[in-house]
Order: sequence, then structure tokens, then C-alpha cells
Amino acid sequence: MDLIKNLFNALLTYPIFNALMELYHLLGDLGLSIVTLTAIVFLTTFPFTWKQLTTTRAIQALQPQLAEIKRRYSNDPMARTEAERALYKDHGISLSSSFGPLLIQSAALSGLFFALNSVLRNSTLSTINRIMYPFLAHFSTLPDLNLTWFTVFDAFWHISLGYPDPTHILPLLTGLITFMQMRMAQPVTQTSETIMQATQAMQFIMLLFSVGITVYFAWQFAAGVALYRLVWLALSMIQRYFVTGWGSLWIMPGLATSDPGNASSSRHDVGTQQTLPTSNKTRRHRGGGSSARRRGRKPKRK
Repeated sequence: MDLIKNLFNALLTYPIFNALMELYHLLGDLGLSIVTLTAIVFLTTFPFTWKQLTTTRAIQALQPQLAEIKRRYSNDPMARTEAERALYKDHGISLSSSFGPLLIQSAALSGLFFALNSVLRNSTLSTINRIMYPFLAHFSTLPDLNLTWFTVFDAFWHISLGYPDPTHILPLLTGLITFMQMRMAQPVTQTSETIMQATQAMQFIMLLFSVGITVYFAWQFAAGVALYRLVWLALSMIQRYFVTGWGSLWIMPGLATSDPGNASSSRHDVGTQQTLPTSNKTRRHRGGGSSARRRGRKPKRK
């Protein structure tokens, strides 16, 4: 286990940590350094994340065909699996290719997380200088962990990046961005019947659960970790927009666009309107026949 930990630190955590400290030397602001480093790591994983998003979008486009396969082979799981594989192959979709980008992204995020923890959680000057590479400038004093961006709105909104955010601004913003991103990931429902499908209700519950988990962890961890997570989610939301658009973001979750009762009455009214012209024609036809008979009737002789 120690071998794996040391290998992970040598390959990911320590390089990211040194990059963060070098950015702090250049920018002089740890918050801005975290934002910049997060953007650099995001751009590094961008090709892999883009491939994963395009694969997900292609699978969503095949949902009608997948539903038909599921209905056709409901009693034969093996045949259903083979049919789904054939469908994916016909459309050039490889499910295994999405695991590679996911692993690379997870490794980069983990390295960034541990690098931030190294400098934010109970760090000392000797610990930071020991992790720094010999060819980089070392520190004579501890980095300034204070974030003063929000003091322009309120003098008390002063955040120390080494401790949980006392203002709760970063956790709440992280939860909001998580909600927006997950709603963008959900495709627009094509049906306009009833008020809420069971699957839609479950998806929305899972969405709220994920938002709650995100806010909770952002509340518990150091504010610097919450800031990195906020920036990463914001960049991911921008990237997702260029793949899937707004998705279901601006759609009220779980609400129908029409009332079934009104729809039924509307269909009844349409049917009634469609039968009215026939009835009028019949009455005119009958009325016309009676007039013809009246016109053709000879007057009685006196």
C-alpha cells in the first residue's frame, strides 16, 4: 500500500503541488493560483472528457432504439445484450473507450485534491519546502491562505482557504453549479402526457441527493478544496453546453406541459367539431329535398 501511495504522490500529487506553489510565487494570491491550476488540469483532461461526453450524447440519441430492443427481447437477456452491442457497433460507439477518459480524469482530480490538502491542511513551512523540487524557489514564510474576494460585498465575508468556509458562499455556489450541470446532462423529455414518470422522479431525487452530497463535503473540507471544485464544475458546465446544449436546465422538473383531462376534453371537442359539418350538410340536404318536393307539388284545384 505504501508503494502505491508513494508512486501516486510522485506521479500526480507532488507535481501538481509544485505547480501550485510556483503559481503562487508568480501571482501572489493562493485563490487565484488554485483557479489557474484547476483550469490547467481541466484543459489537460479536456480531450478525454470531450470524448466521454460525445459518447454519452450518442447513447442518449439511441434511447428509442434501445427501448424497442428492451421491449422485443424482454424475456431473453442474452439476445437483448447482443442486439444492443450490434446497435452500438453500427453507430460507431465503443462503451469500453469511455472508461479510459474517466480513469484519467479521476486520477487528475485526486492528485489535485491531495495537493491542495498538502498545503491547506495542517501544513508547516518545513513540510512545504520538503515537497518542493530543489530547482524551484522555496518559501521563507507560509503562503497567505486568506481569500478576500468577497469582502467587496461585505467586510465580514473573509475566507481562510485552509479551513471550512464560514460564510458558506463557496459550498452553496458549488451546489448550485452541480444542480445546473446535472440538469444540462438530462435530455429533454419528448412526451407531454401525465405529470411525472417514475424514472423522471427517481432522476430528480438522485440529482437533489448529489447536490446535497456536494454541498456537505464542500462544507466540511477546506475552502480551498471547495474553490477548486467550484471552478472545475463551472468549466465542466461550459464544456457540456457545447456538447448537449442546455438540456433540461430551463425546464421545470417533473411538471407536465398539458393536463390529461383538458387534453381529453379537447380531443372530444375536436371530434364534435369534425362531426358538425356532416350534420349541417345532412340537414341542408334534407331541407333541400323538402323544398324541392314543395316546389314540385301541384296546387290544389278549387
